[in-house]
Amino acid sequence: MKYYRTEKQRLYYDKMISLYRDKHMGRQRIEKIIPVSNHTISEWIRTFVAENPSYKSERMKQAEERRKKKAALESVDTPVPGDVESLKAEVARLRKALKEESMRADLYNEIINVAEEQFKIPIRKKAGTRQ
Repeated sequence: MKYYRTEKQRLYYDKMISLYRDKHMGRQRIEKIIPVSNHTISEWIRTFVAENPSYKSERMKQAEERRKKKAALESVDTPVPGDVESLKAEVARLRKALKEESMRADLYNEIINVAEEQFKIPIRKKAGTRQ
């Protein structure tokens, strides 16, 4: 970090970085030692790691890997327009899902009808607005 923006940074930044880098302490342990908020400590660690990528913690590396895998999976899920077989499979899957959802909607409507008959109270909202 080239310059300190605040008095707290001038007082505690170097100590916090030495605890993080040399003692391998995490944010919560550092927060108990240094009287700075956990948000500020997190920002300082992020800034330090951005300047020195070799100090990434194992959790940061794992989170980065998960993000990369998720992005790769999302890009694979969308079928290529020229692949006819995958498009047919996608259409079949969507039709099956539509059929299941329409059956579920019919079931819910029937449950409401039975409840209205049995308890003699209107459950469905009336159409239109009150004036």
